[in-house]
Amino acid sequence: MASDFQSLYVLASGLFYQQRKLEVVSNNLANLNTNGFKKVLLTAQALPVKEPEGGKAFSPSPQRAENNFVYPIMGKQKVDTSGGELKKTGNPLDMAINGDGFFAVKVGGKILYTRDGHFLLDKNGYLVNQSGFPVVDENGNKILIGRSSLAEVRVTRDGVIFVRTRRVAKLKIVQLSGVKHIGNNLYIGEEKPAKNYEVVQGFVEGSNVNPVEEMVKMIETVRAYEAFANGMKALDENNSKLINGVLKA
Repeated sequence: MASDFQSLYVLASGLFYQQRKLEVVSNNLANLNTNGFKKVLLTAQALPVKEPEGGKAFSPSPQRAENNFVYPIMGKQKVDTSGGELKKTGNPLDMAINGDGFFAVKVGGKILYTRDGHFLLDKNGYLVNQSGFPVVDENGNKILIGRSSLAEVRVTRDGVIFVRTRRVAKLKIVQLSGVKHIGNNLYIGEEKPAKNYEVVQGFVEGSNVNPVEEMVKMIETVRAYEAFANGMKALDENNSKLINGVLKA
């Protein structure tokens, strides 16, 4: 592969990575005020440009010219599950998890997870999230609170819900690994019972997005994007001059 094409591919892959990074940072900032939102981190890795088949065997030596060209490509997206600030609302149905863990909601026939504990009662008295999805207990069942006065609802630190002195249910709280954001402030992942947590009634958790940090990332990303774009433009102009020079010779 000729070095000029290597340069073009490296710049193009870098441009694509910065574009994707800008999308991720913009989405984080857009959810700055979304309860329980977890910011997404985008990783990158460098992939060496290998010689064509039939060439010399690959060697990591920096003296090999082809090893000085690398593709900056996207790695994995990672959800940062660190906690956000707990905000007091005084609403008995609002709940926040302090520590590890996610609430569980039933969407269709699936169990999905969220950190947004701003819950409501539907017309039948079942506990639901803002999208109307039922919050489930430790057995995967919907939680019926009924039409009792909200002042009579009490939630213990381990997630047991009482109405007056009647035990209604225990919230399903799970710890997730390999967390993925699937939209609508819902997550999936490999679940196991959460241990290091407490449920705080009358509070909601804010997002864990740091606006200053994300703005710095955005500025850096825009500048990097412009640098890759200008590099591609300069390379294209240089190639055009070389081709025109050959044709005139």
